[in-house]
Amino acid sequence: MSDSYLGATEGELLGAPLMRRLSAYSDQRRLFPHQGPLQLTPGTLILGGWRVIRREAVAGVRLTFTDAYRRSQAAGIRGNNASFGLFGDLGKPLVLDLHDGEPVYLLIGFHWFTGINQARRWAPVLRTWACAEVPA
Repeated sequence: MSDSYLGATEGELLGAPLMRRLSAYSDQRRLFPHQGPLQLTPGTLILGGWRVIRREAVAGVRLTFTDAYRRSQAAGIRGNNASFGLFGDLGKPLVLDLHDGEPVYLLIGFHWFTGINQARRWAPVLRTWACAEVPA
């Protein structure tokens, strides 16, 4: 499976300068410093241009807003209206909890105009992948 991603560690999101956080309300891409192609293989999640995460390094997969990326940030501002990222799971990030590192936040297949991403579609896939047995 493959798609595009916007990514950041929890520390990168929490440590983003105020001006970048504010400008991200009009374009969430400004808040996530990493972007590129995403590819899922049996043993790795490849975040092109950034990092490779081995399946056994993943402790959990969450689809949730947190203090690092809030619902109001997903809502954004498109003209005088909020984007559809405000509603339900449409704008939630996919959070990968790692055994030996800080959480990684992903907006997968993000569409700027609508504020919608495909993390809700990827969450069950990545949960199954993270729990899979390695073939002998």
